[in-house]
Amino acid sequence: MKRKILLVDEWRAVRLLGRRVLTSLGFQTREARCGLEALETLALEPDLAGILLEWNPQDPYCLALMNKLASLPRHTRPPLIACGDILERSEILAALEAGADDFLQKPFSSETVREKFEQLGVPGCSNSRRAEKLPSAR
Repeated sequence: MKRKILLVDEWRAVRLLGRRVLTSLGFQTREARCGLEALETLALEPDLAGILLEWNPQDPYCLALMNKLASLPRHTRPPLIACGDILERSEILAALEAGADDFLQKPFSSETVREKFEQLGVPGCSNSRRAEKLPSAR
């Protein structure tokens, strides 16, 4: 059985490329455009292996999702990796303080995604020799 990762990004093109990166690692994907859709997906599919979430502090549902997950014991919830094209250290720290387990700078490679999920205890990442990149949407 393949592990499922929830990919949350407002840009369809980024979600398509993200799906390519994740499927190259052996994951199935579920997709959401915003924090609200992500909360709905999590309610329907609580067995997710992980969440790759575009960091958007202006989306109250993004913050609600992060707060909900942060309130649960770590071993009972999927790890959440916030991502974005943010360069400011303060924004990365804000994402981590809001409940993200880690942060990835876009664009990133399948190897970086694999390493991050493995560090967070998500098994099942296959070794991909291709260096797929998930670009910034902006």
